[in-house]
Amino acid sequence: MNTIQNSLEQLCCEYVQEFKDKEIVLGHGCIDSPVVIIGEAPGKDEVKQAKPFVGAAGKNLNEFIEVLEISRDDLYITNAIKYRLGRLNPKTERIVNRPATMKDIKENQIWLYKEIHLIKPHIIVTLGNVPLKAITNNFGISIGEMHGTLHECNLSGKVYKLFPLYHPASIIYNRSLKDVYQRDMLMLKQEVNKLDLNLSKKELMLDKSVNNKEKDI
Repeated sequence: MNTIQNSLEQLCCEYVQEFKDKEIVLGHGCIDSPVVIIGEAPGKDEVKQAKPFVGAAGKNLNEFIEVLEISRDDLYITNAIKYRLGRLNPKTERIVNRPATMKDIKENQIWLYKEIHLIKPHIIVTLGNVPLKAITNNFGISIGEMHGTLHECNLSGKVYKLFPLYHPASIIYNRSLKDVYQRDMLMLKQEVNKLDLNLSKKELMLDKSVNNKEKDI
């Protein structure tokens, strides 16, 4: 366990060094989790609390995690891109989120793959198009055609089970997706139950001292 944690911390330090000019939020949760959840990129709330999925989308995610009857502390949650993607809004003169580009995704793929290889999850759950494209390396793929069913993905020669879901934020803008999301989570629950896992609660807390190392570099 300490070896995995040490390797993750080293990987995080290298990531922070590589993207030291960015607002970084690292992965968080149980390092021996059978399920890894991958979002797109952190927003301002996540940057503020140095933890993935703590804003409005995080609230929706927490509600759906309850369907799995698994504590959030038993999961490992990360993002395909671990820094905020921002742009200046000329009208408000404030930084707002921007969509990820293919360049953003490709620059972060190797880091995401290394992270997954260290965790060794039984199932990878992607939230939205960005992590789905990052994991499959298929930039023509769509969450609309993949969600709610179990697939396989090959990451650098290692095969993992993949279960794509819509991003929780999509429900904020399209309430009609809530029922779809609920059904998909029930399908995911069935797949998790098939694993018959004895979930542990050994949690890796990549604390703010690690998350904020870019400030010290």
